[in-house]
Amino acid sequence: MTRVGVSFLAYPNLFGIKGLDFFYTKEVIGGEEGLKHIARFVESFVSKSNEIWLVFQNEGVSLSKMVYTAEETRDITGDMREEKSRYVQVVRPSKWWYWLRTTDLGQKQMQDLLYQLLTAVKACHDRNITHRDIKPENMIICFEDIETGRCSREIPSEEKKKNLHMRLIDFGSAIDDFTMKHLYGNGPTRSEQTFEYTPPEALLNNNWFRMPNDVRMKYDMWSIGVVMLELMLGSPHVFQLSSRTRALLDQQLEGWGESTRELAYKLRSYMELCILIPGISSQHHQGSYAFDHSGASPASWKCSEESFSQQVKMRDPLNLGFSNIQALRLVRQLLVWHPEDRLTVDEALSHPYFKS
Repeated sequence: MTRVGVSFLAYPNLFGIKGLDFFYTKEVIGGEEGLKHIARFVESFVSKSNEIWLVFQNEGVSLSKMVYTAEETRDITGDMREEKSRYVQVVRPSKWWYWLRTTDLGQKQMQDLLYQLLTAVKACHDRNITHRDIKPENMIICFEDIETGRCSREIPSEEKKKNLHMRLIDFGSAIDDFTMKHLYGNGPTRSEQTFEYTPPEALLNNNWFRMPNDVRMKYDMWSIGVVMLELMLGSPHVFQLSSRTRALLDQQLEGWGESTRELAYKLRSYMELCILIPGISSQHHQGSYAFDHSGASPASWKCSEESFSQQVKMRDPLNLGFSNIQALRLVRQLLVWHPEDRLTVDEALSHPYFKS
């Protein structure tokens, strides 16, 4: 079924991975569970313009298209004499997302989806590969008919049960020791990252990739924590500040560049979600701290499980928050400032959340 192209060995930088041919060869044989959740390579070819193309199986639709729906609305500006109108697209949580969040079966499906994602990441991490771009757009979903095994992109009705199947795609930003040594020169850049899912060490340290490989791979664990929060909140803007907080920060950031301001907003939002700041040990993560409210220092609220739960609940359009305490603890253990203190993929797979 799958033909493995030699281009993976000749051009491993295309997907940041050395030996992806092994991934797919082993999957054909039966292999490990994680490979069933990785995009399936078909073939490669060189175009007449000397471009190298890689062909993968069409596995379904992205999770982002499942979670969100775009609605076109009319935006009217100006007064009655010079009225101007335009149509804009507004992205809202989908009906499937509401089902995911409000039903017991939906909660189980979210749990299963996250477990499949972790299983796919384990297949990467076991080969010392950091994906570096985990987000709903790169999680492809299909619904397998229980009787026929056929895959459908349509959301199943309650009358016809189907299994959700997820595959991780787009290894264009992935890194391993081989690519770091031979292909990246001075190292990977921020242009290859997705800002919303990038961990603190990669936002603030241009040399983060020089960390030991087991620490470097914690990049993906942070991204998984962001995805989990996104599924709960029904918004890709997990770390969004209120307009009031932004206005207060803008007064202090007057004259600063746009990129610096965005980073300041991000750091402030971390603090609101009780994410550790430099200089505070993870052993004190459950404690409470009183700091200046200026925005340059840690937040002046208690970083307990209860306060974190309240922060998330306030951001949830359904006002539901975490389904259980284990879901909360898994997110907190993934969204830890220091990568050394984050869960490994094996620890995450063994988390009590998946046993609840």
